[in-house]
Amino acid sequence: MGTGLFFGTFNPVHRGHEEMVTSFIASEWIDDVWIILTPSPPHKQLVELAPFTDRWNMLELAFQDRQDVQLSDVEFWIPSPHYTIRTLGYLNSSYPDRSFYLCMGGDTLQTLHTWYEFEKISHKTELIVAERPGISLEKPSELGSFTVHYCEHNARDISSTEIRRTLMEGHFPDPDILNPAVLKYIRDKGLYPPV
Repeated sequence: MGTGLFFGTFNPVHRGHEEMVTSFIASEWIDDVWIILTPSPPHKQLVELAPFTDRWNMLELAFQDRQDVQLSDVEFWIPSPHYTIRTLGYLNSSYPDRSFYLCMGGDTLQTLHTWYEFEKISHKTELIVAERPGISLEKPSELGSFTVHYCEHNARDISSTEIRRTLMEGHFPDPDILNPAVLKYIRDKGLYPPV
């Protein structure tokens, strides 16, 4: 069996992330997931990006009862910029006996061809893709060399962007959108304050 790699800023982690991890693990290709927390993604700028430590702590709260989920801070201490191809190379060389699968939502699949040296990713891993609402699951033609597996997933329309907007408007998301322990952490730390 293999290990899934789920990359992201998780700003903040939400129920959609938790449910995707469950679907990834329920697939026939992997038996655990490593969540790779990205300090700062090179392909986008997030003005309201919470500190790495806070995003890590929220991930711990969200997945504290999952024995099949492990958090990884590998991108915190390897040289930046944090391109997926470089992290994959490091992990493959560090764990030669482990088979890694890159886990993502359908929205990420559609933009994967814009990533740095994306063609080389197909030589290092296969993809496990979960559906995202309103997003095509068809593999883009640019990803012809990729092996893509689709996992069964009951997709919900939840996004970190919308959660941040809700919080910054002075409201609090429902428990079925944001883990109550994560929400309490956000409130205690004053993250994403109203503007």
